[in-house]
Amino acid sequence: MYKDIIKDGDVFRKEYKDGFDAFIERKLKEAKDRRRDLLLDCNLMNKLEEHRKEYLSMLGLDRIEECDLPEPELTRVGEDEDAVIYRTRIYITPEIPQYGLLFVPHGKSCAPLIIAQHGGGGTPELCSDMNGKINYNRMVRRLLERGAVVFAPQLLLWNFGEPRATRPKHDIPYRRQEVDRDLKRIGLSLTAVEIKGIMNGLDFLSELDFVDGERIGMIGLSYGGYFTLHTMAVDTRIKAGFSNACFNDRNVYPWNDWVYPNSANLFHDAEVAALCAPRRLYVAVGKEDEVFDYRSAVTEAERAREYFKAAGCPQSFMFSAWDGGHTIPDTNEGIDFLFSALS
Repeated sequence: MYKDIIKDGDVFRKEYKDGFDAFIERKLKEAKDRRRDLLLDCNLMNKLEEHRKEYLSMLGLDRIEECDLPEPELTRVGEDEDAVIYRTRIYITPEIPQYGLLFVPHGKSCAPLIIAQHGGGGTPELCSDMNGKINYNRMVRRLLERGAVVFAPQLLLWNFGEPRATRPKHDIPYRRQEVDRDLKRIGLSLTAVEIKGIMNGLDFLSELDFVDGERIGMIGLSYGGYFTLHTMAVDTRIKAGFSNACFNDRNVYPWNDWVYPNSANLFHDAEVAALCAPRRLYVAVGKEDEVFDYRSAVTEAERAREYFKAAGCPQSFMFSAWDGGHTIPDTNEGIDFLFSALS
């Protein structure tokens, strides 16, 4: 009986593996060109709603049924020097009640509403300096000082990454990637469901007497920056966004719950940003960010800038690579930009 030598067969196995690498590299390059051709044309503004529908379908957001939901709940839980604080329970589906905190500055009526979205390992309490300290740089408090009503919803991210002494641990285990996997098996995605939760929150909160439903913005850090970008692309009620520490090249950072079927051919971060036009979008990345290399974000931001120029509103997109880490910048430039669109 003929017996092959293992290393002789390995030559063919390596050739097979190298073939996949070369094929994927070629198709990703073609996809980049296709994305550019898809959106960068003289009719960009006229086609935004058409592209937004494609985007909703890619995420699976258009497959979340509109059905009878339990009534939202708003419960006053206390106050501090900055605001009266409410706890919210707003349903995404009949099975999923999303928790959040609502902060209403003292003496304010008909104020702008800003969604403040925490990141990985975060909670509404953490990003509002109520429970632990980390890298939000007083995100919620800085918004309250400007007179905004602030809504901080909870995402499926409270235990994420390595435990830190400054970040409380919550004894409620979950497996985010498995939830996302199972949702994608039925044509949805975790991003779609959580965006839907934020949108349902806007449905309820924008009708409250002390909220000006015509002046809505969003800010977030890391995962929160990702959701700022993607929620703004979906929901045109959001007039301005400030996305921090997430914007990048998805070929460099193709996290499982940040990529979708056919997304390389349709929408990476620059194309998602294009769906925010002509509304105002400020993107910040830190040059010392330990999670994402800012240099690949610079290239993606240049592509986003081209889209805003094609849409006739280059002034609506601002990008900052600042001298800091994985946090909200120390300067107020981005927050000023956010509020200038809500005045």
